[in-house]
Amino acid sequence: MLIGGGPSNADTLAGHLATGHTVITYDRRGSRLEDPSQPASIAVHAGDVRRVLDHLGAGPASVFATSVGALIGLELVAAAHSAALAWAIVHEPPLGQLVPADDQASFDVELDRDDAGRALGQIAESIGVTRARSLTGLDDRPEARREDIELFIHRDVAAIADYQLDLNHITPLADRIAITASEDGRAFYPHRCAQALAAALGIPLIELPGNHAAMITHPAEFAARLAPLLP
Repeated sequence: MLIGGGPSNADTLAGHLATGHTVITYDRRGSRLEDPSQPASIAVHAGDVRRVLDHLGAGPASVFATSVGALIGLELVAAAHSAALAWAIVHEPPLGQLVPADDQASFDVELDRDDAGRALGQIAESIGVTRARSLTGLDDRPEARREDIELFIHRDVAAIADYQLDLNHITPLADRIAITASEDGRAFYPHRCAQALAAALGIPLIELPGNHAAMITHPAEFAARLAPLLP
């Protein structure tokens, strides 16, 4: 099960992992609901993943999840949904509760919420990612649709800020988790969050190639290093 980050799905990576695995991707809730503006917490998103796995009869599954998706993956492990998982690989979860205030401040930028494309660019710049922008200010890549960018900025950014991982519940399950971070992102907030989480759980931090968005920008190289971590 692949859970993408930001407003992106994980379709770019999926094809590179299909050999030897059944790969599931999905769109996070919002763009096809009657009221896409309704709030959705990280716990709600994790429940959606469990329902997808239950519907497909695909559990217990291995999960790779990145960025906000990594928070969803962690919640899936920590909550009652953990029976749906055999193994979770989380990549650079923006988990501010574990890092010093200075690190949080580097990520807590004042967003231009009137322009979702620009706001996404501000977030990307704060974590060392350069985004390609079209004339409309939004991505031309199929992974990031206009509606998904709007939802991410106006709904999911708040859910990230509100989320608190229950370490008491997840620590006994640390043997089912791998924490990963980007080789090129060591100076940035998501890498520091991953490092702090690995230390809190007493497990090693595993580095993968590229920066925070390498799953999309360099999927073949990323998948080649990710695949050996899968059961």
